Amino acid sequence: MIKKITSSILLLMLLSGLTNCASIIHGSRQKVDFNSQPTGARILIDGKDYGTTPNSISLRRKGREVGEPTNKREYNVSIQMEGYYPYDVKIKRDLDGWLFGNIIFGGIIGIIIDASNGSMYRLTPNQINVQLNRTTASIHRNQDDRLQIGVVLQADPTWEKIGTLKKINE
Repeated sequence: MIKKITSSILLLMLLSGLTNCASIIHGSRQKVDFNSQPTGARILIDGKDYGTTPNSISLRRKGREVGEPTNKREYNVSIQMEGYYPYDVKIKRDLDGWLFGNIIFGGIIGIIIDASNGSMYRLTPNQINVQLNRTTASIHRNQDDRLQIGVVLQADPTWEKIGTLKKINE
């Protein structure tokens, strides 16, 4: 009798393990790789600093971190470096194929588990490689708290000269 109960419990545990395929296969978080040229650019995800490139960051598959609005389904990423244009991209969630393993094994419980913890999703893209481009302007603050704005322009030979800028004494 005890053998039959033990066997039944083991069979039930095995079947319940098969019903939440996505949770078992890859879990509720996914690593996303961030690379930039030049390296050392800041990684901002939804306005929060996640360090510099190159980096591999574990994000929740639901498309939002704990405490964020439940209707949020993506991450807003910005790769930034002084003197370069920022690169902005969205990381979106899509249904993961492992979710359908629950349908094959008939696991309604598994589908509920995968939906509740976010395992039923995959994040795309899962790798972000960025070539940052230099800006033509830069802003610097002096020690006396004055701003200096530097702009690089390439003159078009067809332009007509109409005047000259002169420094105004303070």
